Amino acid sequence: MDGKRTLLALAISFMILMAWQTYFVQPRQVATQAQSQAVQGQPVQGQPVQAQQVAPDAAATIDNIITPAQPASGVEKSQLSNDVATFNLTNWGARVEGAVLSKYTDVAGPEGKPLVMLQKGIDSIGSLGLVSGDLNPDALYSIVETTPEHIVYSVTTPTGLTVEKRYTLIPGRYDLDLTVSITNGGQAPLRDRAALYVSQDFAGKESKYVFQGPVYFKDNELEDVAVDDAVEDGLKDAGAISWAGCTQKYFMSILVPRNPGDFDISVGPEIGGNASVKVTLTGQMFDLPPGGVHSFTTGVFVGPKAKNAIVPVGLNLDRAVDYGWFQPISGPLMDFLHLLFTMVGNYGVAIIILTTLIKMLFWPLSNKSYKSMARMKELSPKVQILKDKYGENKEKLNKEMMHLWKTHKVNPMGGCLPILVQIPVFIALYRGLMYSIDIRHAPFMFWIQDLAAKDPYYVTPIVMGASMFIQQKLTPASGASEGQMKFMMYGMPVMFTWMFMDFPSGLVIYWLWNNVLSIFQQWLMMRKKSTPKPAAPAIQS
Repeated sequence: MDGKRTLLALAISFMILMAWQTYFVQPRQVATQAQSQAVQGQPVQGQPVQAQQVAPDAAATIDNIITPAQPASGVEKSQLSNDVATFNLTNWGARVEGAVLSKYTDVAGPEGKPLVMLQKGIDSIGSLGLVSGDLNPDALYSIVETTPEHIVYSVTTPTGLTVEKRYTLIPGRYDLDLTVSITNGGQAPLRDRAALYVSQDFAGKESKYVFQGPVYFKDNELEDVAVDDAVEDGLKDAGAISWAGCTQKYFMSILVPRNPGDFDISVGPEIGGNASVKVTLTGQMFDLPPGGVHSFTTGVFVGPKAKNAIVPVGLNLDRAVDYGWFQPISGPLMDFLHLLFTMVGNYGVAIIILTTLIKMLFWPLSNKSYKSMARMKELSPKVQILKDKYGENKEKLNKEMMHLWKTHKVNPMGGCLPILVQIPVFIALYRGLMYSIDIRHAPFMFWIQDLAAKDPYYVTPIVMGASMFIQQKLTPASGASEGQMKFMMYGMPVMFTWMFMDFPSGLVIYWLWNNVLSIFQQWLMMRKKSTPKPAAPAIQS
């Protein structure tokens, strides 16, 4: 197996990864048993079911309540602010309807303004309903207490049920504490379930390379649901769910129960848009005698998928940053990249340093690979002679080729294995840079002022393609057909240039600099090989 074929295999593997991620990535499917928990029977809007009539195994039929238009009057807006975010709340549903992140901007550069999340009319998080229909998620609450640190909403239903929702600000964090207290002021005992909601419109937020849509964390596994599937088919699941909500590439709005346990989750369409989804997290059944109180606390996270923002929340929320199979490698690489940034102050420079260090780490393996490819090239004429002589006898041909390699102490896998060892690291770094919020709006130099955006003038991908062409020219070719050689020489650089046109410029810089280092290493190897060894000194008699 020669070096050209190895590099071709690497290129094909990368392209298959890209094609699979672009066109065939499907959401992780939950168990069929969990999906079958749909409930029969829906409460009629405006006619609450008597509390004692709610069946213990009823699911969150409140999902089907139609969201009414905002009331013409009585709606009050409030804010809770700390040093990183301003949360916009409304008494209509006593929910969060927006958040302004002061540490992040909507566009790169000095003209950027603080980023606004949940800015569409449908977007919200923290609405509360009861499965019985006794409490509509869009009820109009009263504000009973407000301070700079918290705000308390309250509503009483016609059946005498009083619901209080207290949002408490946490200094320096992107999550609010939402404490819900349900008091049974009626004459009959209550048996019900509470449900919390996240709604988001994903229209115009589609991405070919990064998942965006409903997510939840169940049984130590991240589950995601494609927006089209959520709108068309919906999904129901149940189990030990740690958190649930909606995610975008760099930001998310998530419900994080402070006391994780068994929950039901349903994902379906939200009224008002073709790409609007609603995530419903329903707790377990609770019983309340007259005068009894049921309370629980949930975190309401609206913020960035940055490690320093999500790790303090706990409950595995950091798993929302998903690098796929390469998580064990990508995570530490991104941590080290951030460390380098703290030292040099420029993420573009940090990417170049990290790429150089990785290349140095694999330098001996690459040397071994190049040497093996060169030795295989030297044996190519003899291999061709064997093919011409034993072409019809595959068994004899293989035997003679093995004898040839053994005689000349050449390992046919010597050029392949060192490269295969490096592939997971290179792909892990690619995945990390694709998802890393650290490089969002991070400037490099000259015209590249956002490493998370594509090169506006396509200079770096074109130079990257040229570097691939030079690299192929320097790579020893042995045993490859003329067609294969032409594809490797001309086809691969063109294909990779086309693929990288819309990639984040930080990712292109990584790939370009890795090519430059590979060219330098190959040049050194060729120079060393072409330098004649000094003649041995003559032995004087």
